[in-house]
Amino acid sequence: MMFFMKKNKTLCFLPVAAIWLAALIYAGFFDLDISLSVADNMSPFGRFLEIVGEIPAILFASFNCSLIAVCLLRRGTGRRCAILAALSIIGMVGTAYYTTNATFGYIKGWRNDLGLSFITGGMKLFLVLLITAVISALFLHLSFRISQERLEEFLPAASHCVLAAIVTLAVIWCFKLLWGRVRFRQLEDLSQFTPFYIPNGFTGYFSFPSGHTANATVILTVTYYFRFMSDRMKKLKPLFYALLGIWIVVVAFSRVLVGAHYFSDVLCGLAITAV
Repeated sequence: MMFFMKKNKTLCFLPVAAIWLAALIYAGFFDLDISLSVADNMSPFGRFLEIVGEIPAILFASFNCSLIAVCLLRRGTGRRCAILAALSIIGMVGTAYYTTNATFGYIKGWRNDLGLSFITGGMKLFLVLLITAVISALFLHLSFRISQERLEEFLPAASHCVLAAIVTLAVIWCFKLLWGRVRFRQLEDLSQFTPFYIPNGFTGYFSFPSGHTANATVILTVTYYFRFMSDRMKKLKPLFYALLGIWIVVVAFSRVLVGAHYFSDVLCGLAITAV
């Protein structure tokens, strides 16, 4: 029975993979043309999603770090648990800080392009640290409200969610550093454009692949928790999958819209996380 279930899942995946491959081949020929047709650096829709696009997935990873930390702290059995709990707390705070700081950075970039002033220097750092502290405290509070028995049940799912986020971030930045692709909105002239299949080495440019799309796709790890749904909620699983898919597509489109990435960048960012 398990064999046939796995085989059916594989067969369902094949059409999706075929569509993705066809889209990537298309992007290999028309990446630049697509960006020339749709890119609008000042698009309010695109800039808004630039600000918020990574937040749900990264904060979800942060919350999972909190669940792991509280579960291990309550165990209180040995040095190993204490070390892993400390690392989980560092991960929780670090991811909360990363997304808060990045969000302020995206807001600053947009307001600068609009010719508007923005909070900088010490005030910005204070606000980032304050928001990080509030998020971390909230996540710990919520985690401590969950029973230890339930946390033990959540632990494998939470660990997989955190692992997916970490591996995605590491792989994405390895590609970014090796590829050195110039973003569309950074092109001084079209001769700087390079197709996605040609790595340029370290150039200080980080277009390929799309980090926003990859991080947005990390939100799919929420499906690890579907097993804990009530029978009534499980009937809504197709709706949840549809909403997650729409979110990923919308974020991916927004990256091409604001000229931050090419079509191939978002396709590969999505694929890296999915794999």
